[in-house]
Formats: sequence, structure tokens, C-alpha cells
Amino acid sequence: MGKISYLIIGGLAGAAAGLALRYFFGPAKGTTYDANYRSRLDYALEEGRRASIDRENELRLQLKEFRRLPSEGGDSNGAGA
Repeated sequence: MGKISYLIIGGLAGAAAGLALRYFFGPAKGTTYDANYRSRLDYALEEGRRASIDRENELRLQLKEFRRLPSEGGDSNGAGA
């Protein structure tokens, strides 16, 4: 390949990287450039945090329920049959 081919490939790779950065760090739809500005990445990270907290609460409730259930098939002192 010649120098021109490498120049074109480099230009295309740079343009693709620029578009990707603009997409991830650019404004989300419907936002304005003020104190409430949020990028798509900020929005995605916040949604991930909320989902993580919700799932953690669900698992904590399940753990409480499992701890409350008596053991199956055993007597009250914990020794199985």
C-alpha cells in the first residue's frame, strides 16, 4: 500500500473515533447546555447505579426470607434425621 492509502485509512479511523467519542460524551436527546447538562454516558452510569441498588435490595429481602424459614426435615435443635 502507498502513503495515500495509509493517509485515507488513518483519516477514516480518526473520523470513526471522533464520532464514537461524540456519541458517548455528547448531550443526550432533549438536553440543553445549562446546569442540568448530562451526557449519554452520565445517564447510562446513573441508570446502572439505580439498577444495582434495586437488585441489591431485592437480594437482601430474599436473604431475610431464607433466614426466617425453618430448616426442612430437621428437628428444632438443628440435628437432622
